Amino acid sequence: MAHKDGKSDEELFFLVQQEDSIAFSILYDRYWQHLIKKSLHKLQDQSDAEEVVQNVFVNLWKWKANIALKGHLKYYIYTMLRHEIFRLLEIRVRESSHLQLDELSLNSIPLDHADMQHMEYLELQDQITHVIDGLPEKCRLIFKMSREEGMTAKQIAEQLDISHRTVETQLRKAIRVLKNAIQRLQVLLFL
Repeated sequence: MAHKDGKSDEELFFLVQQEDSIAFSILYDRYWQHLIKKSLHKLQDQSDAEEVVQNVFVNLWKWKANIALKGHLKYYIYTMLRHEIFRLLEIRVRESSHLQLDELSLNSIPLDHADMQHMEYLELQDQITHVIDGLPEKCRLIFKMSREEGMTAKQIAEQLDISHRTVETQLRKAIRVLKNAIQRLQVLLFL
């Protein structure tokens, strides 16, 4: 186990995805106390804080095969914590009329400003990738040729043997879909 202690979070999570329970225990030990502290600050109840953090780790293990890290693992863990705290606060609201809705602000969970910005960036990046992948095949191909390969509409039209107007129409369509998705995501990020 000692040789695994020196591994990065991302290396350990790769091992977790391979069903390595020792790597999972190391991650648990690295994050448990810090997550409890953050949860306790927001929830003001030790039992609730422990439950929320336990749910984070249960879900991390349960969904490990479905998580494709595109950044640091800690941002995914903190995002999971935020969602678990929000879920518990929603339950409290339903159970008690004393909790005010303004107390549900996810932004009040104490994280470093840089951590928050990076988490939001990763969420936005994942959503954009998801939206682009959901575009119709021709639209997606044209958009990627334009944005990822830096090709002009004329170059794309020549390479795909389609009209310049078709390329422009497909690009406008892709940009409109992306713009709408980003606007929806911004609303969710500011909740």
